[in-house]
Amino acid sequence: MSELRTLEDSAPVGSLRTDRAKTLILVKANGQASFAKSAGEKDLLVQGYESATDLLMLAWTGNFSTDIFLLTQQDLDRHYRPAGSP
Repeated sequence: MSELRTLEDSAPVGSLRTDRAKTLILVKANGQASFAKSAGEKDLLVQGYESATDLLMLAWTGNFSTDIFLLTQQDLDRHYRPAGSP
C-alpha cells in the first residue's frame, strides 16, 4: 500500500474552501466518513476535525484523474480560510 501524498508534494493549492473541484473528506476515529464540496459544508467538516485522532483528506479532481492528499492542521492553517476570516 502506498502512502498518501501531502500538499508539500503538489503544485500551489489555491483555495481549499471555495473551489468545488477540491472535495474535503473527513474520517473520524470511530470510522465515520463524511465529505464536503461547498464552502459551507467544508466549514462544518473542518469544525468537526480533531487533528490528534481523525484523518482529513483532500480529493483534487482534474481533467482525467483525482489526486488524494492527506491534510494536516498546518495545511489548514496555511490554505483554509473559513467565512469571516481575514
